[in-house]
Amino acid sequence: MLTRLLHVCGLYLGLESALMPPQVDNPDGFWEHLGFVALNDELLNGLGGAWDLPPAANENFKDTRLDPLRMKARMLIEGFDSRGVWGWKDPRNSLTLPFWQEVLPGMKTVIMVRNPLEAAHSMRERNGTSYSLGLRLWEIYNRRVIEAASEQNRLVTHYDSFFETQKSNYGALGHSLGCPTVKLPVLRHW
Repeated sequence: MLTRLLHVCGLYLGLESALMPPQVDNPDGFWEHLGFVALNDELLNGLGGAWDLPPAANENFKDTRLDPLRMKARMLIEGFDSRGVWGWKDPRNSLTLPFWQEVLPGMKTVIMVRNPLEAAHSMRERNGTSYSLGLRLWEIYNRRVIEAASEQNRLVTHYDSFFETQKSNYGALGHSLGCPTVKLPVLRHW
């Protein structure tokens, strides 16, 4: 929802053909760039994890074994660098943010926090995960992204607030993104 609205407001997400297509459980679309999703999956797999099996919290994202993935990331980013304000959304960014911070120093991060019970329910409906696993993943994702994103380079907002006071939230968000060279990964938490 937030990513779609930011896109309408001018945030470049890539070519429409590169975005994850809508599905029955999300007819408005996911607004996730398939290239970033695939790279994040490859990165997590290389660290012995996956989206539902996060790697160790103390993982070294500067390890030279990740150099080929850094090269892939830079090649992916080349398609966005000519744009003013651009970004991508992928919940996996919560786990891989230190990698992206090395590739894109100074990037801004929008952190969308959702009620953990709603997130666990959504994961159960979409992926068949247990409520306990969904709650545990919610905690890990949110803790890791808050620890990785410095206060000056992050904006934390709550999912429900966009249904209550949308205009004021977008005003604050727009002000935070006023710089035309901001690199912005948009995170949606479940």
